[in-house]
Amino acid sequence: MKEPSQPIRKLALVALMAVITAFPISLPAAQSPNTGKSAADSNSQAAHSQDSDQLEAMRADSKKMHVILNQMQTNLAFVTNTTDPLKHQFELEIEMWQILLNQMDRRIEEMGRGREHNPAP
Repeated sequence: MKEPSQPIRKLALVALMAVITAFPISLPAAQSPNTGKSAADSNSQAAHSQDSDQLEAMRADSKKMHVILNQMQTNLAFVTNTTDPLKHQFELEIEMWQILLNQMDRRIEEMGRGREHNPAP
């Protein structure tokens, strides 16, 4: 009975690693101090471009993850034994992913709003 949960756990680990590595990368570039005016402009434009690319990549990842989560929920609906501990484990994993994706979507929106208030020069 442990074999069906292995692909879900692998998917969960891969997605979690992607989320963890995506968020810290964008923060240091936006917080780095600049010394000169031209260097500041150049660094700011490069950081803004890189952050915009990362933001779009995160939005795309979020959409893919929502699709996968919907597939997980659909597959769970076909499990007929409602007293099976494995079904309950899948329910818990789906709930955990919903929470994580909602948090990720909120952070993406915050980052997007930050871009609107602080556009590149």
